[in-house]
Amino acid sequence: MKIAIFGTTGAGKTTLISNLKKLLPEDYFFVDENLNSPYFDQAYNDLNPDLESLNYKLDLWMLTDRFKTIKKYAKNKDVIFDRTFLDSMVFVETDYDYKRLNQVDYQVFKDYFTSCVIANLTDQTQDLFKFDAVIYLKVDYQKSLERIKKRNRKEELDTEKKFWYDLWKNYQIWYEKYQSILPFWVVDANSDDSMSYAKKIADRIIKIDKQKSN
Repeated sequence: MKIAIFGTTGAGKTTLISNLKKLLPEDYFFVDENLNSPYFDQAYNDLNPDLESLNYKLDLWMLTDRFKTIKKYAKNKDVIFDRTFLDSMVFVETDYDYKRLNQVDYQVFKDYFTSCVIANLTDQTQDLFKFDAVIYLKVDYQKSLERIKKRNRKEELDTEKKFWYDLWKNYQIWYEKYQSILPFWVVDANSDDSMSYAKKIADRIIKIDKQKSN
């Protein structure tokens, strides 16, 4: 199966992937998000005078890299992605809300995303854009914030709470926009017993794989 994991920072994506690696057959391939962007550190420095320009470049770089990653693993039968191009507009909306993007750059990006990305998601002939499942780890804002604090990453702790709230909010907004065109599996990710819901997800994946092979 070709699966994307979708959810805000602190939803439990890394933990879910770690658990699924233990539960799924060895032929499943797991693809981590690439954070080696030349713009990353500068774009997350709120004191940078070129903040808007850098974030526009970062958002474009991330979208491009996510497409390249999807293409790279297009021939893999069983692959699970930690974030894909589906997440890109969520971050652009959040950067705009947080005033890291100006209105012109935001609108240009949104027009491109709507015209090219969403249009391809609804095109049944575009296999590259198809997912067998998109796992939405739905979590309360306070729970996501609690996990961000607990893992104690400096760059995340230095980011204002408004950014994390806007990101959490925009994931729900874009889930609702994608809902009619993507095969979502919505998971209540508030539980700290992450292995419990990972087992349910793995069982569902294995069951579908068996049905396909029969």
